[in-house]
Amino acid sequence: MKYKRIVSLCLAVVFCFGLSVSAFAADTSARKATDFHDYDPTAWYAKAVEAAVDNGLLIGKSATKLDPNGNLTRAEMAAVISRAFGAYKTTDISAYKDVSPNAWYYQDIQKAVWMGTYKGQSETTMAPDSPITRQEIMTVVARALQLDLKWYADTNLTGFRDNSQISTWALPYVSAMVGAGYIQGRDTGLAPQDNITRAEFAQVFYNIISQYIVKSGSFNGSLKGNLLIRTGDVTLKNATIDGDLIIGNGAADGKITLSNVKITGRLVVWGGGTKAVYCNDGTDVEELIVCRVDGPVKVIFDRDSTLKVYNKIDVTITERAKTYPETEVIFYDISDLLEAQKDLNAIVEKNQIQVTVSDHLRALVGETEVKAQMENRSETDTYRVELRLDSTGDAIAEPVELAPGKSVKTVTLLEAMDYGNYDCTAVITAFRNGEAVGSMEIETTLHVAYLWAEEG
Repeated sequence: MKYKRIVSLCLAVVFCFGLSVSAFAADTSARKATDFHDYDPTAWYAKAVEAAVDNGLLIGKSATKLDPNGNLTRAEMAAVISRAFGAYKTTDISAYKDVSPNAWYYQDIQKAVWMGTYKGQSETTMAPDSPITRQEIMTVVARALQLDLKWYADTNLTGFRDNSQISTWALPYVSAMVGAGYIQGRDTGLAPQDNITRAEFAQVFYNIISQYIVKSGSFNGSLKGNLLIRTGDVTLKNATIDGDLIIGNGAADGKITLSNVKITGRLVVWGGGTKAVYCNDGTDVEELIVCRVDGPVKVIFDRDSTLKVYNKIDVTITERAKTYPETEVIFYDISDLLEAQKDLNAIVEKNQIQVTVSDHLRALVGETEVKAQMENRSETDTYRVELRLDSTGDAIAEPVELAPGKSVKTVTLLEAMDYGNYDCTAVITAFRNGEAVGSMEIETTLHVAYLWAEEG
């Protein structure tokens, strides 16, 4: 098998998941929202909070308390983003003096910092127990989704009355979240400096990630929205994702196989190792972002998938992903197929018969002149056009010779025809250097009447 290896590139150009909801089932061993006494199943947030609990994003502040209306803290956000993507690698955060190694959230912040979604409020402070603001939320999520800040740099925020309250550092991320359609604001404003409740954040994330795959296995179907895979050894078959497909950190070194999967959005690769992420059987995606930061990953396109995407896919390997030399995107070498296709196209173009014959021909009863627009669009071939009556197969008009680039407006019947409509076939023979090189037939109808309206 031949492959072309690409370590870093950006080629000139880029799936409804009949996948039932049950196919992307959450971990049924986890706790349910109804286990918490302060969860209201009739509240506006019910579905979003239920999804957050089912998928392990919110785990409760105690065995009975979920606190949906309490402010989300910076530490809790770090835990949520790490759980959502299945982050597992930690890093040294001893520089942040206000994060105790004994705190429940210590490892969650370590993971978020390593992932690159989190930064401190200064070089020495993380403010883990402070409520997180809406602009901070947008920043963290934009980083996790790998939104292109340059692409959304020109997003118009003037329609939001409080756009001037967006901090300079947060502006690129807010612009990206608004530009991508993930944030619409509230009451004509973005409220960037406001705190956000746990239920409000659950709703934001519910709007962004439609489904999760949290168990290994094979899945198929259709999904409208973004799909996040956060475990390895997953096969997605015959699927359409109308949104992004995100392979989370939790896929780790596990094998991910996409078989005949169409992705209308982006394929974002945080996980999947050198085993690798396989795009097989005509998998179609226009934008691929490789951003794994905890090990090398290979994304491999087979022959059919390469043929599907080679002339349109935009591939980005982030700077941090490039630090692992084994990380690469591999396409099947189709150069010979493209050359053969190019030759075939040239042969077809060279040999196709380029002629126009009117669908409808018109004559008067008792006369032999027929109004018939015929045009030779070839630059090299001469065409002979013979008009035959379908009912008998006999010729009914004198043959017409069309030199390259020439046209005629009339043909002559062998004898006048009676009133009526006659189904005919124009038999066209192409000649090159005096030799016949091909022929074709075009259906047409001869209309014979006593009077035709004057043209013009």
